[in-house]
Amino acid sequence: MPASDPSAAAAAADAASDEAVPPHAPPPPPPRPLSLASALPFWFYLAAAVSLLAILLPRISPSSSSPARLPPLLREHLASGSVLKLDPTPGLFAVTSRPAGGSPAHRVLILPGLAAGSFSFRHVLSALSSRGILAVALDLPGQGLSPSPPAAAAPPARASALREIMDRGIFHAFEHLVQTGEVPYQEEPAAPPAPSPHAPAESADAVARAVEALGVGPVHLVIHDSSLAAGIAFASANPGAVRSVTLVDATASLPAFPAAVFDVPVLGRLVLRVPALFRGLVRLCCARGMGAEESEAHRAAMRGEGRTHGVIEGWKAMNHSFQLGEWRGSSEEVRRLPMMVLWSGTWSDMWIDEGKKVAAALPDAKFVYHSGGRWPQEDAYEEISGLIAEFVTSSEEAGGGRIE
Repeated sequence: MPASDPSAAAAAADAASDEAVPPHAPPPPPPRPLSLASALPFWFYLAAAVSLLAILLPRISPSSSSPARLPPLLREHLASGSVLKLDPTPGLFAVTSRPAGGSPAHRVLILPGLAAGSFSFRHVLSALSSRGILAVALDLPGQGLSPSPPAAAAPPARASALREIMDRGIFHAFEHLVQTGEVPYQEEPAAPPAPSPHAPAESADAVARAVEALGVGPVHLVIHDSSLAAGIAFASANPGAVRSVTLVDATASLPAFPAAVFDVPVLGRLVLRVPALFRGLVRLCCARGMGAEESEAHRAAMRGEGRTHGVIEGWKAMNHSFQLGEWRGSSEEVRRLPMMVLWSGTWSDMWIDEGKKVAAALPDAKFVYHSGGRWPQEDAYEEISGLIAEFVTSSEEAGGGRIE
């Protein structure tokens, strides 16, 4: 067998390579370098988008110096009430709905929860007055249509001991010690901060002054949502001014309105300035049946001067350690108060479980599930108005009292 020719084998290999690669084929592209866009994580783009929104929002939104016209619903509600001057406590917006004729047999005072405001109880006020009950709704300090309380004054600046030594000299210390027997340059302890006007005790004091100014006491107290601690503080401090207590989805630590969203600067401004976002948030957290017109009125109320800040401060001042059971047994007057709890039986399993805790803490209270949401005054007002009127009337009959 003849030996193979090496030169022939090389020529055959070259021919095969020429057939595999066309003579005019472009060379393969070089590898692309890693770009900055592909190297950065997703959150960088998210942060950039939020920053861009922060820049553009002031340009695409109305100027704060030219307030928008109030929606008709809110304008009508504003005209039906007034702000009570309660110096030295902050003024409160109050709405009173009186029966058509005759002296009212009973008087009901409603304290709305966080961001709900007296506006959300407009239908309840009318429904109660149609049943012969004088009904009053008070917006707590900085809530609803109540003016924002003045900010607490900053504590006076204290002189530093080092600064005093530099100014007066170190030998002044010995002279001061010899003359007075006191050690100089001692910094005084800081003064305790002033209580927040949104705190439950401060709000309760404002409510007491408002009840006195309106001349409606004694009252059947209706407490909604986050106003629980303030309402209970009012009832404890003024036992003779309260005939009964009704809790409407009331809580000391789980308010329906998500105030934390508005504590995030860019996100809060965006939600407040886009009607669809605000309506979606309220329907998700407060009342699923909230209409566009009602939502716009709530949004306009939140956009008032200092109102968003008031809602955030009210949320921060909530007493999360409050215990209903302990309060119920705190005094004989409190134990004798007739109580009813109205709770949503359709909102969520978690909220139903929360209601069971309230029922366990108040075993002697009347407990009723309603068909509305966390703000039943908006989507189940006829139902809860009837329950409140029935309970108030039965409490008065049981106590043999009639308010003249």
